[in-house]
Amino acid sequence: MHWDWKGVLQPIRLFVNSDMTVKEVFALLKEKEAEIGFVQEDEGIVGYVTASSLLDQLMGEGGAPNSEIVVERDFLFVHEEDVAKYIHNCAVVIGADSSNRPTGYMFMERLNRYLSEVQLKSFNDALNNAEMGIVAMDPSFHVIFMNEKAEQILGMKKSIIQGRDYRKLIRIEASLDEVLRGQKWFGIENTFNFKVISGQFSPIYENGKITGIIHNFYLKDQLEEAVHEIDFVREMNEDLQAIYSLSNEQILVADSNGTITRIAGAFFSNFWGGIEREELIGRNAAELERSGIFTPNIISACIEKNGRVMLSQEGRNGTVLSTATPVMEEGKIKRIIVLSKDVSTEKKSFITSEAAEVHNEAVIYRSSEMAALMEEVESVAPLDSTVLITGESGVGKEVIARRIHQLSNRASGSFVAINCGAIPEHLIESELFGHEKGAFTGADSKRVGLFEQGHDGTVFLDEVSELPYALQVKLLRVLQEREVIRVGSTVPVKINVRVIAATNKNLRQMVQRKEFREDLYYRLHVVPIQIPALRNRKDDISPLAVNFLEELNERNGYEKKISTNALNLLESYQWPGNIRELKNVIERLIVVSRGEEISEKDVYRVLWETDSMEQGFLTIKGIIPLKKAVEETEKQLIELAVEKYGTATEAAKALEVSISTVSRRMKRFNDGLGSGGAAHDLLF
Repeated sequence: MHWDWKGVLQPIRLFVNSDMTVKEVFALLKEKEAEIGFVQEDEGIVGYVTASSLLDQLMGEGGAPNSEIVVERDFLFVHEEDVAKYIHNCAVVIGADSSNRPTGYMFMERLNRYLSEVQLKSFNDALNNAEMGIVAMDPSFHVIFMNEKAEQILGMKKSIIQGRDYRKLIRIEASLDEVLRGQKWFGIENTFNFKVISGQFSPIYENGKITGIIHNFYLKDQLEEAVHEIDFVREMNEDLQAIYSLSNEQILVADSNGTITRIAGAFFSNFWGGIEREELIGRNAAELERSGIFTPNIISACIEKNGRVMLSQEGRNGTVLSTATPVMEEGKIKRIIVLSKDVSTEKKSFITSEAAEVHNEAVIYRSSEMAALMEEVESVAPLDSTVLITGESGVGKEVIARRIHQLSNRASGSFVAINCGAIPEHLIESELFGHEKGAFTGADSKRVGLFEQGHDGTVFLDEVSELPYALQVKLLRVLQEREVIRVGSTVPVKINVRVIAATNKNLRQMVQRKEFREDLYYRLHVVPIQIPALRNRKDDISPLAVNFLEELNERNGYEKKISTNALNLLESYQWPGNIRELKNVIERLIVVSRGEEISEKDVYRVLWETDSMEQGFLTIKGIIPLKKAVEETEKQLIELAVEKYGTATEAAKALEVSISTVSRRMKRFNDGLGSGGAAHDLLF
């Protein structure tokens, strides 16, 4: 079900000038009974102010009633005929007609709740008409909803099917246009994913108008296993609960007397102070307020006003932002629906360490997988044990290592990050442990190694699997004896460091292949932490994408937004490069998107069309000696891999050769160019 902006916009009551004072605008807001004033300059609307923003200005440093207003600029113009949808990084939208004249406005927060209510009603209509597996389509035959049973029968997730043309997914001999004209089809058999399904197609009605199609079906060969009616009702309730919970909102229904009759969706147990969901059914909201369960009573306020009310409610151990909407019948309130969002814990999804802020990185997550991992990080950090962080390339191993350091007793000390795969093999020992003057050719002065630089702090060994086998025994001595011996010296230097190692390889398998020392492996593998790949914690994709967009906007002076459909498409991607790839894609989207909003078409073009263009074959345009052709192809492939991945390790992995092969080839190419070749600098 879709609504255009024209149907949800509220009329603009007040325009103000940017040189007006806070006191003047406050008076106008009160006189016009307006909640928002739009600021005009010669070229048109340049921003807005609200009573809340003016109050913040007054309370801020230097705020005074006679000071000029501070204009809020997080707004976006939309065409009133376009489909209304939630837009990230935007607080207010202003509707415009075909002549680009402003026609109304809408707060994004208010729109989100409104669309949730509309969607809830649409889903209820679909479920009331449905049996077994359920797929609902809009008038354009695009899938807008499917239940869990449908996922099981079809063998595909809703994230893949939702938004696609259903006619192209299943084979239907007749035209579904007949269903849109009011016909019902019964006993229709279709083939989907080599499965034979049987069911019915029915129109979805709303206010006497057909707004879509619903397909109810079951596996034909499992008809005898159809569940009893009571089990079916239970499954429908579970499906409905899952739909309600998608927006992480609590839905409370009360009758006209304020007695609670139903609670669905998310349940904010902290807000209710330990009262169970079932205990609230039959309780009166006024009585709950008198008992100190929450305040104020939004249901009574809704009944008194006989209209919609939005309030912030304080519970026993939390705060919710609630909207109460009356359901009218013949001019009287029949029931009240209260949608609540937990705002007391919202920021817990985005945890930023002080150390991460210094390095412009944040540990951002919303998934349960990362929540469990961060709990483990917080419990491990105060200890001084060696930690081994594993996970695919790009999952954020260094960010987690920095978080451990910042939460430890060594937070005031240095955090020294060492990429073991990026240091040339002949230099790595002196880089790690230091050297004395004259220890080798070119050692003109004494050098303090990275381990000594990390004294009283933390040393992070990234790509520890790339350490040469002969050097691993010296690292083992550092871990055992807490001392280093510089190259060219015999005198040990005591150090006090905590070691955190990281790798994207399976060290246990490397031990079995004699590529990694077993005793060093067990010294590193004291506290293992496995970071899941981004594709296995899809709940983190949207908050990460929005955060990267905000960072890049601020850095480059942009005001780009991203649509919900674009975020949904990002969540459907597998992200082989994990968070690093996601950040690069967001940066590319900012560049390639032509409008103010990044759309799903932009995402599709960047993620899939670009890949398809890159997957071409070599084109031969002339005859050259085969040996020269092979050398030139090797040279271009290695240079391309180094430029794309940045390190010898990642380049070798992409080319499926050893690091030594890449190094030898690059040395040969550079010898042909002369010393100081740029490609050699890129490699290391």
